[in-house]
Amino acid sequence: MARKNYTTIKTMGKSSTIWQIGKRMFRSNKNCHPGCQNTMRNHTRQGILKKPPNTNIKQGESIMKLTLILGLMTLTLISWVTTVSARYQETMDTNSFVQDLKSDYGLVDDDAKTNQSALLQKAINDVAAAGGGRLIIPKGTYRFAKVYLKSNVHLLIEKDTVIKPYWPEGTKTVIFILDYEDTSGRGPKQRGNEFIENVSIRGLGGRFIVDYSDRERREEEGIRTVLCRMVRNFLISDLDIKDNFTVYCGLTMAPTRSRNENVKHWEISRATDGTIRNCRIFNASPGYGLVQLHGAQSLHFEDLYAKGGVTLRLETGAVGDHTAVYDITARNITSENGRCAVMLGPHSANNGLVHVDGVTSQSSTYAVTIGRGNVKKAEQARNPDAKPGRFADGCSIKNIHAIFGQDAQVKTHEMMNIPEEYYDDLRLRKVTKFFDGPSIGAVKDYTNGTYRVDIENVTLEGFKYNADKKILTPEDARPGKWGQALRKWKADRGIPVEPKRASDSGK
Repeated sequence: MARKNYTTIKTMGKSSTIWQIGKRMFRSNKNCHPGCQNTMRNHTRQGILKKPPNTNIKQGESIMKLTLILGLMTLTLISWVTTVSARYQETMDTNSFVQDLKSDYGLVDDDAKTNQSALLQKAINDVAAAGGGRLIIPKGTYRFAKVYLKSNVHLLIEKDTVIKPYWPEGTKTVIFILDYEDTSGRGPKQRGNEFIENVSIRGLGGRFIVDYSDRERREEEGIRTVLCRMVRNFLISDLDIKDNFTVYCGLTMAPTRSRNENVKHWEISRATDGTIRNCRIFNASPGYGLVQLHGAQSLHFEDLYAKGGVTLRLETGAVGDHTAVYDITARNITSENGRCAVMLGPHSANNGLVHVDGVTSQSSTYAVTIGRGNVKKAEQARNPDAKPGRFADGCSIKNIHAIFGQDAQVKTHEMMNIPEEYYDDLRLRKVTKFFDGPSIGAVKDYTNGTYRVDIENVTLEGFKYNADKKILTPEDARPGKWGQALRKWKADRGIPVEPKRASDSGK
């Protein structure tokens, strides 16, 4: 949401006053997402708001015209202010067209022995062609991958259904794609009118399961359960993901793939107006987690849980011009045996507002981590003018509770924040950038004043250290360099020590 721009409005006077207010309000705000600016632009095109000539309105007409314009401006402003609570609006009609993937299309419950993606895709296409409706996947165990949802199609997956990915060795894949399916061969040249809308993937009677827990992690491989990109008004609900520390988060929100395009005039340019609720992941990698946001606008997250990794990862690290998130809300976000429940990491993206209410961590390194911006090497190579990013001032995270435990996923960079008493309790993971070890604190704020997040009502339980420090900053770390401390820790325990790297310095 953009910052308020207060300007005195006089009932009598030049009609251009209202125009100038709106123009200033929407065009001068760097933290306003493209949709805010489109509201003003669309009203202008439709003739609702017109730039008037430089003449005075006749006194007899002024009150009527200005009142009408002011009313429309007020409605626009209300819409603009309330975008932070925007979410999925239900469009599924329980009396609408319905198909059953088993009885109508011959889906086979074969314990995921065969890839039945083409069958599911045909059914989705047929329902979309009929004007939309519901598609039911009955209970069973199936194998799918790279399935595109289409507008007005709602996928209902029966409780306890197990979906396994079709995932050839050495590849990266995704099971469900909420994005416009480009069949033109243009590649990454999406257009603003190329998106899907009014779609959902939800459980029928309870949670369904996506299971790739039998797959060993390999760095050259990766998987996502759902990828959301050019989609508006969507719901993902009632999902359990059984992971095995694989590469990528279970759910990813992304911006358009279009390169070097001005997207300010587009209706949407990223995952927009969505709700993700009642979803969990188990055994997530410490470098990933349940949900990652690279590009999103007006999304709401509720009742999310991750065992391992980061539950809600607002780390906008994707390389590209359109990476950023705006108007994000969340409630009841939980992490267990992971890194944290909520992470803010802007990299080089200039993000909007985020509001989170209700964060719990149990035996995780932190409940919340907030980092300063930085430019990735790949982004610097692509854009030499890239600068560190930020989140808009006024973000808030409140009602945070951290419970101490000994099974957190602790990054080795935390050496100077880990109490030395716990050094013998650290267990180096197979992915050697991380330990399994003790919780450190509730909130880690390493923004160094580059942007402001309001933190409210933080409680800690079971902590011997940092119990009186609800928010940890760089000043709370012990003096020294984490890389040197890590090498000493390894040497003292007979673990091979890698050569010193330049990145090992600092806190």
